[in-house]
Amino acid sequence: MTSKDAIEAKLLGSFPGRFVGAMPVPQFLDFLSEANGRPVLPNVYSPLLASLWTLTTNLDLVDTSGCPDPSVVVDGYEFQPTMGLYKRDNARNGVTDMSAMEAWIIKKPSLERDPFIDPPPNEDFTAPIPYPEEELLPYWDTKRDFYPAFESSNKQSISTRAHMVACANAFFATEFRRFGFSILLCGTWARFVFWDRSGAVVSRRFQYTANFAPLAEFLWRLNHGSAGDRGVDVSVVPVSLPESQDSTVRELLGIGSSDPLYGYIVPIDTALQKPKDAEGRPSSTTHHFYVGPRLAHAPPRSLEQRTRGFHVWDVTQKRVVFFKETWRLDSPGISTESAVYRELHSRRIPNIPTFEHGGDMSALGTKTITHSFSKAWWHASLSYNIESFLRDVERNLSTFKTPTEFSIIIKDALTGELHLHFSNISGLLHRNISVENIGVTSEGRGLLMGWECCSLKSHDELLKIQMVCAGNIPFMSGALLGEKTQDKRHVLADDLESFLHVMIYTMARYLPNTMDIEKKNALFHIYDEEYVIDERGRAIGGSRKRNCLA
Repeated sequence: MTSKDAIEAKLLGSFPGRFVGAMPVPQFLDFLSEANGRPVLPNVYSPLLASLWTLTTNLDLVDTSGCPDPSVVVDGYEFQPTMGLYKRDNARNGVTDMSAMEAWIIKKPSLERDPFIDPPPNEDFTAPIPYPEEELLPYWDTKRDFYPAFESSNKQSISTRAHMVACANAFFATEFRRFGFSILLCGTWARFVFWDRSGAVVSRRFQYTANFAPLAEFLWRLNHGSAGDRGVDVSVVPVSLPESQDSTVRELLGIGSSDPLYGYIVPIDTALQKPKDAEGRPSSTTHHFYVGPRLAHAPPRSLEQRTRGFHVWDVTQKRVVFFKETWRLDSPGISTESAVYRELHSRRIPNIPTFEHGGDMSALGTKTITHSFSKAWWHASLSYNIESFLRDVERNLSTFKTPTEFSIIIKDALTGELHLHFSNISGLLHRNISVENIGVTSEGRGLLMGWECCSLKSHDELLKIQMVCAGNIPFMSGALLGEKTQDKRHVLADDLESFLHVMIYTMARYLPNTMDIEKKNALFHIYDEEYVIDERGRAIGGSRKRNCLA
């Protein structure tokens, strides 16, 4: 088993420099709307859990410390929160269910586990460092003209930050959320945390045992806030179908009779395709509606993994389509996936899915804001949500039925990439070849999808894009991950190597073979290698891939 230190380093490697702080507590409270009435402060001598219960009357506050959820178990190590807040009477699977949580609390025994170092409470950072920082960091000068890193580097602090990231990863991987909240308690001190897919805003710490009012106010607002106030994606809503359609749709989507159904509201990209109704007549609608399942429990994901997909029912055209959600960087150099599909179809690139509908969800509030605080005076890239619907995608690569079908699927996807490269669009490449981005039709043919990292730009612009849209790290070429090739341009050879890694990984994992466990695990370690993030935001690693191909 990999050591816990290595797992924590890997968790933090996926979240480099994304903690923004320390925001003044009154300013942080403005993330939540004020609620009617005032919270009644509990007796200071009451147990913590009992004190919090009095402030969360609309929510269930549950001790989750001893009950791991699979989504927060990383390589055998448990990272569940200490307490979870659930919507009252909301269905959940077990005591700890990150897919149903409204917020969570992590409690550490002492201030030494605090993962952050607050700056002095003045704008120019030149005042004497106040207690208790003087005692915790005696090597500091009492005056200095700059402030050190917000993230503490001691081992206990690193462990706490990794715990926080593991919970956030699970929260966003199992729910449709624009943002979320958590509370960190270290001894008698507390911090609030606002999470979205571009990072986390952390409040200054305060001693809640001496001044419980900020904690009470935060929980009071959270308790009385709407689903939207708490970060729920309002474009995804619980639905029910007419009895005449319910069983048919459930059977087509493979959804159990008692499982909940959800509706997905998506703006239509009218520049690509004019909307039509079930009879093919032009429609004036600006949004499209789909019905599908709740997110399935999946292995722990990184907050940085911005793509997920599954099948849904097109209510208007009455057929099954493939739903794909992508969080993309808002950069002039990065095209929307719908625009890329438009270009690909115009060039008659083969073996790509038919783009049905899709659009930018930012008008519905799915836009990150953490980046906007990065230059605030108290601080020691923006993402948009895109949803797309694709025709022809029946299943994913891992479900191939025979070795022959597997070969055909790979050949078809590779053909699409090569046709693209040898078209008249110089430099246009997929740049994100992975298992998840190769789909399969009902006839067992391959489709290359997931074009959110594809872009046609100059060399300098492409290097910038590679920093923020680097693709799926386990299948990236070893050369792109090399520390000495930081200015290397992504070329066809990198995508071809990614195809090779996808083939090796998929065959070793899903094809019957006589390879012993030790050799198989050694092979998988090539794709589970630890990596670090450099000062430019690039993933550095890939030595096992380079050695394997040497």
